[in-house]
Amino acid sequence: MLMQSLRLGWRLGLIVCLIASLSACQAGMSPEMSGEVSAPGAQWVGTYVDGQGVTGIRGHVLVKSSGAALSDGYVNIYPDAVTNLLGPSKFMSTPTDADGNFQLAVPPGIYYVVARKRLSGQPTGPLSPGDYYSEHQRLVTKVEAGKLVVVDLPVVEMTAPMFFNSRQTDQQTTTGIKGSLVDQDGKPVRGGFAMAYLSPEMKRLPDYISTLSDEQGQFTLYLPEGGTYYLGARIQAWDMPTHGEPYGTYGGETPEPVEVTSNSFVEKVQIQMIPFQGTYQPGKSRRPF
Repeated sequence: MLMQSLRLGWRLGLIVCLIASLSACQAGMSPEMSGEVSAPGAQWVGTYVDGQGVTGIRGHVLVKSSGAALSDGYVNIYPDAVTNLLGPSKFMSTPTDADGNFQLAVPPGIYYVVARKRLSGQPTGPLSPGDYYSEHQRLVTKVEAGKLVVVDLPVVEMTAPMFFNSRQTDQQTTTGIKGSLVDQDGKPVRGGFAMAYLSPEMKRLPDYISTLSDEQGQFTLYLPEGGTYYLGARIQAWDMPTHGEPYGTYGGETPEPVEVTSNSFVEKVQIQMIPFQGTYQPGKSRRPF
């Protein structure tokens, strides 16, 4: 009888612990543990408060280096990362107040949350060195009905230009490279892009950029003419890779050249992306890192 009581007590205790753990997960914002899918490198964030009839997101934008509040910034809400968080967002906040606070109503769902402040004062448009942005990390959150999810958004100053510059081919051509991006387990990487260089020295702004990879990890890289190209792959669109960011080069540590003939496409090129192990140094995308 004593042993049966001990076993029953142990089982009840285990059930209580499991229930408590589940409640903590729900309150502590861990949808990734329940099988939710996000882009590579995404970080789940947020805590819940009663929305008192409002469903949405509120939070605080601050400068990462100093902790100071960032006023007159804008928070953009994206439903996915296929656009690489660069195009128009689905929702956008009003400017943050003097304390860096923002709040906006959005329907229930999973969203990527991005904060930006342009020196020009404009709410939209390309970012330039000196502007502030939070895209150095991908923050994803889950909005639930009747609740506000509270998110802090640390921003950093942009010190390097975006990869998408005037040297990039911005229209379709009859020459290029088609392939796919995969992670270290061979699974497709969605929302990344391939980069083409004219030399094996790849620690700088690329010469050409592909379309963003789709759900199958497939991309198309349009080129102006045939030649010898060296390929890399990224998730973020500026600066050198951060530690742990998915990053890859075609051929591995020693880049392998790809020979492209004018008016044709090299196909089935696969680039494996693994977590970057280097040390991040801001602004290094303009010179070897």
